[in-house]
Amino acid sequence: MSVSDVFLLVVRWVHLIAAAAWIGGSLFYLVVLRPTLHKFPKGSDLASIATASEFRALVDTSIFVLLTTGVILTFNRLSTGIVGMPYVATLGIKIALSVWMFGLARNRRRRRALVNEDNNTATTSTSWLGKISRAVSGYNTIVILGIIVFLLSDLLKVLFELALPNG
Repeated sequence: MSVSDVFLLVVRWVHLIAAAAWIGGSLFYLVVLRPTLHKFPKGSDLASIATASEFRALVDTSIFVLLTTGVILTFNRLSTGIVGMPYVATLGIKIALSVWMFGLARNRRRRRALVNEDNNTATTSTSWLGKISRAVSGYNTIVILGIIVFLLSDLLKVLFELALPNG
């Protein structure tokens, strides 16, 4: 195993850890923390604010790590010259979904800041359209996209292995 192989192994591992931390943390928030905070409304606002602040740091770090390691991994795989169009198309979809996730995280933060500036302007829609909109936005969409991106990562691995000579 060469030095470059070890380097790429570490880059892949760091990439996976960053993705798992972000998506795993988002899943934990949706499935465990948010329902628990709704059961105990007294004091949950402070816990929610503190949790959001800590999680924001994790998300920011994860995005930076994912972008950096993703560029390295993309360059490495595409520079081999053995990947075909299915690999490139799958990689393009993975990158597009990842960029969508990054945008959702950023927009969610911006929207929170605007709501915090003027709490009177924050209204919760009870219409069916408003409920559907909330269900497919924010953390829900980030988790769904993250799970799809994990699946695409496995598909990329399979496609790369199939493209290898004797693969």
